[in-house]
Amino acid sequence: MSALPDAPIAAEVRPPPPAGYRWLVLGACSLAMFGCYYTFDALYPVAPLLEKTFGVTGEQLGLLDTSYNVAALLTLIAGGVLIDRMGMATSAILFAAVGAVGTLLIAVLPALFPATPWAGMMVGRFLLGIGSELFIVASTTVVGRWFKGKEISFAMAIQLLVARGGSWLADQSPDLFKPLFAGWQPPLLLAAALGLAWLVFAIVYAVLERTAASRYAVAGAGATDKLVLKDLVRFDLGYWWVVGLCVAFYASIFPFRTFANLFFIDAHGVSPERAGELKSLLPLFSMIGMPIFGFIVDKVGRRALFMLVGSALLVPPFLLMAYTRLPLELSMGMLGLAFALVPAVLWPAVTYLVPEQRLGSAYALMTFCQQIAWAGMAWGMGAVKDAAHASAAHPAGWTPVMWMLAVLSTLGFVFSFLLWRSERGPGGHGLEAAKT
Repeated sequence: MSALPDAPIAAEVRPPPPAGYRWLVLGACSLAMFGCYYTFDALYPVAPLLEKTFGVTGEQLGLLDTSYNVAALLTLIAGGVLIDRMGMATSAILFAAVGAVGTLLIAVLPALFPATPWAGMMVGRFLLGIGSELFIVASTTVVGRWFKGKEISFAMAIQLLVARGGSWLADQSPDLFKPLFAGWQPPLLLAAALGLAWLVFAIVYAVLERTAASRYAVAGAGATDKLVLKDLVRFDLGYWWVVGLCVAFYASIFPFRTFANLFFIDAHGVSPERAGELKSLLPLFSMIGMPIFGFIVDKVGRRALFMLVGSALLVPPFLLMAYTRLPLELSMGMLGLAFALVPAVLWPAVTYLVPEQRLGSAYALMTFCQQIAWAGMAWGMGAVKDAAHASAAHPAGWTPVMWMLAVLSTLGFVFSFLLWRSERGPGGHGLEAAKT
């Protein structure tokens, strides 16, 4: 007599993670992002000290950004695959560790190799670029993994608010940590300490992830952004208008932030502390404005029109700062509004223009193009600054640099106008419609 087959073993049913646990995960990841953003922006307030101590030129300063961008470009090719294979928790620790080491090298190598300080810093910035960009790619999936429905927009806003706080603190550092700015190295050692904090919170996040995997029913991570070459020829013309705006917008804003401290000090005679305060208006506006604009656009639509308005705000400030003595707060306020408005609409707009199965390629391609333009613009601005002999003794040398920014931002306005015009026609993709 044959034995009866074993009864099937019921699959273990795990409870969903409690709300408090989900917000704890987001908090740990967001604090890691705070450290990540600080380490990236901490170099720029030190630029005047590097120029004074080592004679670092504008072109060399621009190349520090370029080395970061080159690393970012490499991550876009292979980063998504690495994250998918290693998993979120391991990826977070590894990439934060690489970025933290890069930040430490930025602070240490110039002292070890004073003959070529900028070359040593390039090594550190390259490692920071690998760790930072891959960590950001991994972190962007956290919100979608842990939050759904009506919570997701607020969770994204919180993550961005905390992360941009790192940029704001870095911009304010000459005033808030004034004693450290007696020399070039102490502010960068502070950045290295924030890099260590980045790694610590990444470990906390990873522990929370692994604990949840054994206790709760947690959704699987979504696919990370990867550049799939066969997807590139399938995108609609409207998508390419958005790519053009993205490239022009970020290749204006980020290189300007690289040189803003030097520009304010040389061309307008402000103190380093005041220069930091002015530049900090950009992340401050972004922190506050992006959630507000995102909420408004979801309610009223008009996404292409909002991008048109935001890109129009980007053009005048560069020329106002070059040719007038109007309060610098006016120009920085306009840039801050643009920095809040355009990104709040630009990235979500891609979901209207590209099929869901190709969103990874679409976002990766946008970021790839953005990084190339940013790298070239940062180097180009530095080279033009040096050629025009821009300095406190010759502030007019900054004028051609500001014209570069004005021309590029005007090109961004042209792309946004083309997008707005196409969305008003019969081939529109619903960018102007309110969210239903």
